[in-house]
Amino acid sequence: MRWFGGFHKPMAPSRSPADHTPIWSDAPGCWTVGQWPDYELRATRHNHRFVAVIGPCTMPPGDMERLRTFGVPDQVAWRWPGSYTVMEITPQRTRVWTDLGGAWPIYVAAADDGVYWASSSLALAGLTGTKPNLDRLATWLVAPSVLLPAGPPHFEEIGLAPAGHRVTITPDNGVQMTRVWSPRPRSGRVSERLRAELSAAVSVRVDTASTPTVDLSGGYDSTALALLGQAATSADKTLIGVTVYPVGRAAGGDLDYARLAAARSGIVHRLMPLDADHVPYTGLNVLPATDEPAPSTIAYARFSGQLRWMRETLSTDCHMTGDGGDSLLCSPPIMLADLLATKCYRRGALEAIRWARLRRVSVWPLLKSAYQVAHTTHTETLRSLSQSLIADINNSAMEGDVGWYASDSVPPWATQESRTRAATAIASFPEWKQEPAIGSFAATLATEGMVEVGRSARADIQLSEAIGVPLHNPFTDSRVVDAYLSIPLAERPGPADYKPVLREALTNLFPSELAARRTKGDFNPDHYNGMRANLTELHALADGRLASSGLVDRTKLQRTLTMTAAGLPVPFSTVEPAVAAEAWLRSLDNTPGVRWVPTGNTGAGR
Repeated sequence: MRWFGGFHKPMAPSRSPADHTPIWSDAPGCWTVGQWPDYELRATRHNHRFVAVIGPCTMPPGDMERLRTFGVPDQVAWRWPGSYTVMEITPQRTRVWTDLGGAWPIYVAAADDGVYWASSSLALAGLTGTKPNLDRLATWLVAPSVLLPAGPPHFEEIGLAPAGHRVTITPDNGVQMTRVWSPRPRSGRVSERLRAELSAAVSVRVDTASTPTVDLSGGYDSTALALLGQAATSADKTLIGVTVYPVGRAAGGDLDYARLAAARSGIVHRLMPLDADHVPYTGLNVLPATDEPAPSTIAYARFSGQLRWMRETLSTDCHMTGDGGDSLLCSPPIMLADLLATKCYRRGALEAIRWARLRRVSVWPLLKSAYQVAHTTHTETLRSLSQSLIADINNSAMEGDVGWYASDSVPPWATQESRTRAATAIASFPEWKQEPAIGSFAATLATEGMVEVGRSARADIQLSEAIGVPLHNPFTDSRVVDAYLSIPLAERPGPADYKPVLREALTNLFPSELAARRTKGDFNPDHYNGMRANLTELHALADGRLASSGLVDRTKLQRTLTMTAAGLPVPFSTVEPAVAAEAWLRSLDNTPGVRWVPTGNTGAGR
């Protein structure tokens, strides 16, 4: 597992991770672990100031010299294309700038009379010996739509720095979090800005890879990356688009759209058939340990199978996915509350009508719930949800999901303890959350959604690193996030619009058939097949750590799994979080923790 971190104290840290490499030979309190190519690790020093930029990015010549000479400005968090973290170390303080999309989460922990910080909570858990945070798990299980972008990580006694912040560790071991970025409305040329930043984000990866590959799933997001990647690829390099498909179904749906995009652009197109070994819920007992439950846990057999196939067949050394595109490019329905709160009544009514037609619901409940949200603070909403969880009352949003969280009911297998733990975590949320300004609800929710995607995708990247394939998600890059979330409310597409800004940005690249598409492929049949094929193993998972911790009623969860496998109308959202969390807990039990040793066994330095 690749990660980086350090220790802030005038003297050297008492402990360091085994097999680490100091970033500077004369500054042992900052290190990397794992293999880092030179283009992902830039480090310099000037007198007593040490500066490092870690992660793939495009940095103009001379910028490192300016940083080391004059210090690091806050705008560095989104200055260059790519996905990276910036740190500045002096004898007086340590400062770390977190990226905007949460792709490089920074965690902190107090130990050895100082403060350790790292890009992996799993690594710090190995240092402190802390256990999984059951409050965080309970929130994810019973209220998965409640985003906690700056909430507690998945391990106890470890803190998480919010995205788009400057983290300062002071001589007295104080940890200060200062916001340095928030969406800044800028009018005009949004599609041009988005295309420019996406192109630059893709180029960062393609330029440094020998055999770059990209998901070519037939949807907007991955196809955009593939087409921009092909345009950025030099004549002596090949970009390969990879499409997976079920055995026996080599035509139709997503595959047809992927073929159209490949044919128009000249991308080398490779197909990988999926068989019974790749169905969801397979192989959950062989997951590597990660910072938190990975988004690809349920589909791990397909995810890992594709990565191994690309590594062995294509020799890929950089694979890009469209993860994050939906959260960034689709306006959430809470935008209706923005319009009403800013007295844009005519447009608010029109957008509500369009959303109601799309969802086939009545428009009046939508408008009523939008009005309620516009006149209720986010803090009040969270407190109401917290109280309803403790009382076991359905506190769902109004019809149409116009609210800060979805209207999903608490799963039937959730225990009173899990509801109470979740309620406690949600009630504490306002303590470290700033109330959004009127008219910024949609931008705030999209920002938090991107942070959730970026941070959780780090777990997928850790899974891919265990297989030997570097995974990249350009939609979570800071400049891409900043470019799109800069859209003013008056110019933001409505919730019924399907990614019109991306469609306009790539109008000369998208095949016309793809540009007209408004839906995505349905994988539910695969999930039913996988659940039926692995039902015995899933029943065993239900009788595991979650049940013994009191968060899950084993019998009710097993019954829910059986009903879902039988095709009864039970949403996958009522079972997948529990299965993924249990698989993650078992991976922690089955994987040796990150080993820390007394300081002194240092690497070569840089």
